[in-house]
Amino acid sequence: MSNKLIGGLSNYLKEKIEGLQDLLEMSNAEEILRRYFVMNAFDGALTMLGLVVGTYMSGSKDPNLILSAGLGASFAMGVSGFVGALITEKAERERKVKELEHAMLTKLNNSLIDKASDTAVILAALTDSMAPMMAALISASPYLLSKIGLINFDIATYFSVSITLALVFSLGLYLGKVSKGNMILYGIYMLLAGLAISLLILLNTGLGIWIMTFR
Repeated sequence: MSNKLIGGLSNYLKEKIEGLQDLLEMSNAEEILRRYFVMNAFDGALTMLGLVVGTYMSGSKDPNLILSAGLGASFAMGVSGFVGALITEKAERERKVKELEHAMLTKLNNSLIDKASDTAVILAALTDSMAPMMAALISASPYLLSKIGLINFDIATYFSVSITLALVFSLGLYLGKVSKGNMILYGIYMLLAGLAISLLILLNTGLGIWIMTFR
């Protein structure tokens, strides 16, 4: 009985996944989803990196501050990303459907093309919202260990920066795989971008501290 249930559930999920893949192919959404994922994961990771570096440079060593600010920032990015992508993609997809209707001289309401368009809109919005949230939370995760006393704040900061840069490098590897180019080279490009932004954050924070000191 249990084997039949598991088998039936497995077949059901397989059919749903295959159906979803068909809709994505029909709407040409895979390329858009990849772009949204990489761009917004990069934004989330670098936002968290800026928060971590800025907090550390200011002299504060409170993990609760970074966790609360990180959660707030990731939530804000997630909500704004979802709403922005939902409205933008909906408008773009509706335009394309109307162009098809005009070319085919027929309405496409509730057609497979219409369903594929709606699916692409929802998945784009979810990707746009989840990617920065996940990246930011991954970057902030060492401070949970600091909060419960397993590691000190300095080590948590080292781990957080290392994880963030590794995540950025991984995004570059993924881009290299998608482009069928040199994965390592793309990883280095993304890593250098992350390091350059980190340097700018350090300089900006240092300048701010210097100005406050001599006021």
